[in-house]
Amino acid sequence: MTPDDEYLHRPPEGSQGLWSDNFWFSVVDQEADVYGINHISASLSHGYLRASAFYVIDGVHQQWASRQPLADETHFDSLGDGRLRFEVLEPFSRYRWQLDGPKFSFDLTYTARFDPFDYDDCIGGNPLAAFEHYGGHYEQALVCRGELEAHGGPRAGERRRIDSWAHRDHSWTHRFTTPSPWEPRRKKTLAHSLGHFWPSVQLPERHLNAFGWINPEHPLPEGAVRSGGWIADADGARPLREASCEARFEDDQRTAMSFTLRFTQLDGEVLTVRTGRKLAHTRNGLMRDENDAEVRLDCHEPFFEFEVVETGERGYGVVEYSMNPPEPRYRY
Repeated sequence: MTPDDEYLHRPPEGSQGLWSDNFWFSVVDQEADVYGINHISASLSHGYLRASAFYVIDGVHQQWASRQPLADETHFDSLGDGRLRFEVLEPFSRYRWQLDGPKFSFDLTYTARFDPFDYDDCIGGNPLAAFEHYGGHYEQALVCRGELEAHGGPRAGERRRIDSWAHRDHSWTHRFTTPSPWEPRRKKTLAHSLGHFWPSVQLPERHLNAFGWINPEHPLPEGAVRSGGWIADADGARPLREASCEARFEDDQRTAMSFTLRFTQLDGEVLTVRTGRKLAHTRNGLMRDENDAEVRLDCHEPFFEFEVVETGERGYGVVEYSMNPPEPRYRY
C-alpha cells in the first residue's frame, strides 16, 4: 500500500460495469448513545458518488444519503455531497468526516489506533477477490473523537462528545457484476439466504476483523478462499489463519439476535468471541449497482458488546452480515 491508495483508483482498461472506491467508517459510542456508519462510494467509471450517514441516535434511526457528480480526478482535497464531507488529513493516520444535515450534524476526526492491514496478505489471498474483481481492500482500527448534535428529540441542540474506538475499510472494485434475476424468489431456508459476515471486534489491547460466509456450505467460485482476516495490536497487524461465524436470528429470519465468532491465529490459538448486549441495528442502505432504484443486497450493520471467552476481554463494535434476496427489492 502507498499513500496514493488512500484516494481514488481508475478502473482497469477495458472493464465494464460500475467501478467504485468505497470508504466505510464506524462510530460506536455507548455513553453518547450514538451508533453509525459513514460511507462514500465514488465511481470514476460513471462520474458520480453516493454519500451516506446511517445512524441510530438515542434509539432513533436517522439517515442521510445523496448522489452527486464526481470530478475526473484520482486525488481530492475532500469528497462529499455538499452536506457530508470526507478528508484524508494524513494517509494511514488521520481522517475527518463532517455532516451538516437536516436531522443531525457532526464533526469527527479519526486517528490510527493500530497499523492497517492489506487483505491481499490474508492466508491464501483476498477472500473478496473472487466475487467482484477487487482491485484492492484494506482495513484499520481507529479512534473516533469529535462532536455530534441532534436537531430533534429530547436532546435537540445538545452538543455531545464522541470518543470511541472505530473501524474503517477502503476498497476499489467492480460492484455487483452479476445481473440480478428477472423475478427473485425468497430462498427456501434461512441457511440458503445467509451471506457474508464481517465483524469489527474492538478490544482494549487489540482489534479483530474477518470476512467469510455464515453458511459453511455456501458455494464459492473455484479457487476462492472461504475466509480471511487479521488481528492488530501494538506489535502490528497480522493475518488470521481462518474465521467462522454462528448466528441466531429473530422470528423474521433476517434480524440478528447474537453471534458466536471464532478467530484462529497463525499459531493455532482460537479466540471465541460472543456478542453480548445489542446496542443498535442499522443497514448500509446504498447497496446498488447502476440502477438507483434496485437494492442488490440486504447489508445489515448491528452493533454489539463483545466478550472473548478464553480471556475475558470485553469490547464493542459491529458485525456486518448480508441476506439475499433483499426485501424489499425496490426502495423509493
